[in-house]
Amino acid sequence: MISLFGLMGAFFVLLFGASHFFYRRNSPVQYGISLSSMLISIFLFLYSIFGVSGFEGMGLGALAAALFLASVLSLFVNVLFNIINGRGKGAV
Repeated sequence: MISLFGLMGAFFVLLFGASHFFYRRNSPVQYGISLSSMLISIFLFLYSIFGVSGFEGMGLGALAAALFLASVLSLFVNVLFNIINGRGKGAV
């Protein structure tokens, strides 16, 4: 379980770092990175249920869940930074 949290933390750092890179350039791609990783994790989770199954499917499903949670947290923190810094004035 600890390695799953470590994997989720690594995904978060990777996604947030990429989003923050585009945030500094004031590009709308900063939201697309987290949203696309959410879609990938949903499809990966569905594939783990219907395509793989068994214990391998459980591992792939856990990986997809960690990626999904990391992308949700990354998107939340990115939007929060935009609101705090005043760039997202229309968001609130």
